[in-house]
Amino acid sequence: MLPLLQSHGLFAACAGLLLALIGLQALSGDPQLKRDLRGSASLLAGYLVLRTVDLLRGAQLSPGLHRVLELSWMLALTFGFIRLGVSLVLKVARLRSRPTPKILRDVLDGTLYLIATLVIVQREFRIDFSSLLAGSAIVSVVIGLALQETLGNLFAGLAIQLERPFQVGDVVSVGNDIFGRIVQIGWRATRVENKRREVISIPNTTFSKQGVKNYSRGNEPVGFDTYVELTYDTPPNRVKAVIRETLAEVPLVLAEPTARIRTWAYETSGIKYRIRCYVADVVRTNWARDEILTRLWYRLRREGIEVPFQQRVVHLRFPEQDRQTEFPVSERIALLDEVDLFRVLGPGERERVAHEMVPRRFGHGERIIEQGAPGQTFYVVASGTVSFPPAGGVEVTRPGRGQYFGEMSLLTGEPRAATVVATEDAVLFELDRPTFAQLFDEQPALAGLLSEALARRRGQLRAVAEANGNVVEVREANWILGRLRSIFGLRA
Repeated sequence: MLPLLQSHGLFAACAGLLLALIGLQALSGDPQLKRDLRGSASLLAGYLVLRTVDLLRGAQLSPGLHRVLELSWMLALTFGFIRLGVSLVLKVARLRSRPTPKILRDVLDGTLYLIATLVIVQREFRIDFSSLLAGSAIVSVVIGLALQETLGNLFAGLAIQLERPFQVGDVVSVGNDIFGRIVQIGWRATRVENKRREVISIPNTTFSKQGVKNYSRGNEPVGFDTYVELTYDTPPNRVKAVIRETLAEVPLVLAEPTARIRTWAYETSGIKYRIRCYVADVVRTNWARDEILTRLWYRLRREGIEVPFQQRVVHLRFPEQDRQTEFPVSERIALLDEVDLFRVLGPGERERVAHEMVPRRFGHGERIIEQGAPGQTFYVVASGTVSFPPAGGVEVTRPGRGQYFGEMSLLTGEPRAATVVATEDAVLFELDRPTFAQLFDEQPALAGLLSEALARRRGQLRAVAEANGNVVEVREANWILGRLRSIFGLRA
């Protein structure tokens, strides 16, 4: 073997291979392959330098120093070929869409380097390792016990690389406390970055002892569970319908797979429901959960569905009294005084309407009415603002306190003319058709006055710019009055 290594042909071949590696490194676009080729080229260059020194000055050195020089260039040559072979094998694996972690390359290089060193030293220098191994058995046991945990982490890291339950970039959770993205898989530990940008080093043995959930499945949606507890007074089927409609309004929740709502348990204070829905990416689960619970609060409040809480005393509640306390009649009357439509009513009628008004809360982004839908309710804005979808890219109006909408559908039976969305958290007072029916029954003249007010309102919204506008309002008022008589059964 030594004559082959000392041949000039091998020296020339290594020089040519070194030039080829330098050219291949310059042409390659694979950063990992470039690093591997650079390492192989460095080792071969070291061999050429040491071999040249051996050829020129080896005879002048002492026998011991000459042996060390020979061992050095032999190892440099062998390590260079090993590094080149491993880099080519890993390149083929990457071409087959199999990522090759650094720990795997380090283990292959280290193992082959050790084997090559032992073989060269034993065959060329006739060194017997058996006596050394027998004499160091006790030392090996002591070192093995001292490094037991480190070796356990090492082999656990190797198992992770071979089985590949997760890889760099995957989002995982370990136990109940750690959730984040894998940023590095090392010899001893794996590093996970959580949402607070904290990098947590977890020993590799932890992954084999605890359950690891991997949420990264390519483009597959990820499900998550949310639990809510609601009053026993509301039937579960109604609760499920309300929750399902709320989920349909949350943009982050996917329509497919379909969300599932289950009656989960009868708790001390109420019925517990499990909501399982899906998002496109696991990192959006907290945002989606926040949006669901936020929108659900407003919807449940409007529907009169109570979110219970534990109480130690008997607590009698009357929802109507709660509404009157939160929104006193005096404040409601003051609000009606700001509404031009109700200025045709007398003080007594306005007080009656104030008692009939029902407060409704809407959260930012919620739809209040839908275009084309039938409408039997009428809304007055008490706080916040609402918006009509832009027509032609320009927002027409944004009603605020004291303004109203939905009156035409309520009083004339027309379908909703536009969609209305809450631009911020808003409190609206809702009036229904029976309230106006009672007013018309007691004060028949109100129908004509309201018709004229509605005609003016309709003319303003339409922005009719005609010379004979009074004629348009009269015709509009007559048509509205006819619709009022038809719907509410009024006599001409």
